[in-house]
Amino acid sequence: MTRVVLSFIFLLLIGVPLGGADIPLAPISIAILQGEVISFTLPVLDRTESAAGQFQNQSIPFFKNDADPASLTAFIGVDFTQPIGEYPFDITVTGDKGDRLLPYRITVLSTSFGVQTLTLPEGKVDLDAKTLERVEKEALRFKDIFSQPTINKTWRLPFQIPVVGEISGHFGRRRIINGQEKSPHTGVDIAAPLGKDVLASNGGKIVLTGDFFFNGQSIVIDHGGGILTMYFHLSEIMVKEGMSVESRQIIGRVGQSGRATGPHLHWGARVHNARVDPFSLVKIGL
Repeated sequence: MTRVVLSFIFLLLIGVPLGGADIPLAPISIAILQGEVISFTLPVLDRTESAAGQFQNQSIPFFKNDADPASLTAFIGVDFTQPIGEYPFDITVTGDKGDRLLPYRITVLSTSFGVQTLTLPEGKVDLDAKTLERVEKEALRFKDIFSQPTINKTWRLPFQIPVVGEISGHFGRRRIINGQEKSPHTGVDIAAPLGKDVLASNGGKIVLTGDFFFNGQSIVIDHGGGILTMYFHLSEIMVKEGMSVESRQIIGRVGQSGRATGPHLHWGARVHNARVDPFSLVKIGL
């Protein structure tokens, strides 16, 4: 996965002093595909500096780079439905000598996700009033979790694939179910034998478990730094809400609970609430 390393170090270190004289500094553009995550490395004047960015009304925290103490790193994710175009990404660096603004632009490039056609039992597609009420309440639970990610990171690279198997459902695909167009696929489906161990993609805290109508037996891990991963359609949940887990710890087993056509794991990821391809997390290296 793309690693953005700044080549305009001198200009970036100077930046634009907030509240001071204007220094002309053309915004530098970073190209990101829809549904992609990148790591963004920023050199700093000294190790006491901190930084925070703003992108799409989301605060983007920077953290100390484990491989290079003279720099800070942030993860930037672009939702797979984000319209193509150029968007501001302003970074404020705070240090002993005051604050400075580093203006950037993020250019979102188009991705072709394709279409998936499925046939499911009518009761899993055309919902009665009682089921619809349940689904809406469950959606609010997930929305609440996604809107309150932990800022301080608890993970270390690399992120791991939670189960080995064939990809049976690709990220971002439009879905036609029983001839009706439904919501696009927000994760990756990995076909695997029923009961196979599912591993945590990285260290973090279990923030949600439960049995849901669409997702079946499910787990959500908050890894900190604005990153969450999801594990759906399990046959067994082996963790509890509030628990801390380590990378590659067994958290559940592959199943076909919820709206599923066979044994598989639905694996999803959110970065600062952007729905992204979880494989893009795995490919990132600092």
